[in-house]
Amino acid sequence: MSPALRPVLLIARREFAAKVKGRAFVVGTLVVLLLLAVYAAVVATIASGEDTARVAVAGPAVALTDPLLRAAPTEGLTLTVVGAPDPAAAEAAVRAGDLDALITGDPVRPRVYVETEPDANLERVIVDATAATARDAFLAGRGVDPAALDAVVSEAGPAVVAAEPPDPQAGQRLGLGLAGAFLLFFSIQTYGAMVAQGVVEEKSSRVVEIVLSSVRPWQLLLGKVLGLGAVGLVQLVVLGGAGLAVAGAAGVLAAGAGLVSTLVSVLVWYLLGFALYATVFAAAGSLVSRQEDTQSVLSPVTITVLLGFVVGFNLLTSDPRGTPITVISLLPPFSPLFMPARVALGVAPVGQVVLAFALTLAFTAGTLWLGGRIYANSVLRTGARVSFREALGRARG
Repeated sequence: MSPALRPVLLIARREFAAKVKGRAFVVGTLVVLLLLAVYAAVVATIASGEDTARVAVAGPAVALTDPLLRAAPTEGLTLTVVGAPDPAAAEAAVRAGDLDALITGDPVRPRVYVETEPDANLERVIVDATAATARDAFLAGRGVDPAALDAVVSEAGPAVVAAEPPDPQAGQRLGLGLAGAFLLFFSIQTYGAMVAQGVVEEKSSRVVEIVLSSVRPWQLLLGKVLGLGAVGLVQLVVLGGAGLAVAGAAGVLAAGAGLVSTLVSVLVWYLLGFALYATVFAAAGSLVSRQEDTQSVLSPVTITVLLGFVVGFNLLTSDPRGTPITVISLLPPFSPLFMPARVALGVAPVGQVVLAFALTLAFTAGTLWLGGRIYANSVLRTGARVSFREALGRARG
């Protein structure tokens, strides 16, 4: 190993160990995992609580049995229909909650007895069943077989030919893409700001002066970026893995929905994006010496990223193939956020992915060089805030 890299790895290891063992990281990760577990439990409860109903029919309304059972699936209702030889006992069962409704009387205009009011889905099923019964009676009275008419009608309809057949996994791909974009945005913002805060903390406590007596500024900067980037990557893998497990358990994610390519893309773009933004945040943090001044130098970066994320997120959901989101996903500051999402959706050609990666790599290299110079020339200056113009001027000089 190169002697110049040994201090970098030592600093990275120190930053990684300090943050991973810290209370904030452990508690924050556990809280998010707990929220995911609660969400999974809620989804499982909702999924298990199917919309079901149990009704009784008596007298002439028995003719509604088959129409009710045919109409129920169209409303997403699991319906049980039972006979009621004793209507009074059936009414008592309705009041006790053992039956949802008792249907008696004329099948076309029946009497529906309920405890308070019928469930909306059940009411629509009853309306559909009575309408079908009335139609069948009308057709039979004019010598038309309702079953024969239904057979003829079922064979009618257009034949749709699509130039691009719909992707049955489009919804899952979109969900993966949006989840990847959000996780990247959250991680870059959180740990990028953490880099800046660490720089300011070391400046204000004068620890940086001691550290820089043994290592060079670029080694300290690179070590911080690598160490905190590894922390963010660990949390990204933990939360992303838990999210995938929850989605799989809830039945909203199936294997093969671009899963492998999305995960690889998110990890690669995270590493590149974090290197880019962490360097910018570190350079910005080196301009001030007090924690209360940190936000003022980070605001231009965080607002730019936030606005880009909001705009890109909306464009991604509305038109993932459109020119605006294509352009945004090619711009280096936003490529790490949206190119993985477009890869997950299967709408990013290989040429665009390669171009975005090359542009972002070049942009990141330039940012690392310029940010490193700003960091080197500003990190030892305490007291008054160093202006960007002065920092850039010193960097050029």
